[in-house]
Amino acid sequence: MRALRSSWVAVVAVVSLIGLSGCGVTGTAATVGDETITIDELQGEVVEFSESFEEPLPLSGDLGAVQAEFLTRQINHLLLIELADREGIEITQADVDELYDELAGGSGGDVDALRAQFVYTEDGLRRALEDELRIRALTPVVGQVESAVADVAEQVGVEVNPRFGTWEGVRVTPGTGSISVPAG
Repeated sequence: MRALRSSWVAVVAVVSLIGLSGCGVTGTAATVGDETITIDELQGEVVEFSESFEEPLPLSGDLGAVQAEFLTRQINHLLLIELADREGIEITQADVDELYDELAGGSGGDVDALRAQFVYTEDGLRRALEDELRIRALTPVVGQVESAVADVAEQVGVEVNPRFGTWEGVRVTPGTGSISVPAG
């Protein structure tokens, strides 16, 4: 846990500097079909993660890898929604709340420790639980969900801003995270 916290300090510093400078927070981080994930949304989630605890987590490490992880989660969330819609599978907020309560009970009520361990904002954790429920429901229908998600990605199209990396199947391979380093 201490290693995770120490590995995030620079991320918050860099993301905060980008936000304060007014540079690099507008534009598109990725598109999934006709859905857009903005740079502001992506960077906001990284900062929100750190600031969502009573004691803000010190964040440091490879900004490109951190942003790629958050972006991968956001893209896969949209792809799982698309796949579930195609298969007629619906996950309700009540389903997510039930799984969240199970998780909270199983962690002795310390959901913050779990969020920190797995690097999730509160909303990110709820999206992950929603995705877990979709995966559980999709598995008997489509078999290998990861392959089905990759197929959906190819059909709808996933484009990642080169600053953040490239889309490869079901994952963003990190870019530089920098607006001053040219892509490729």
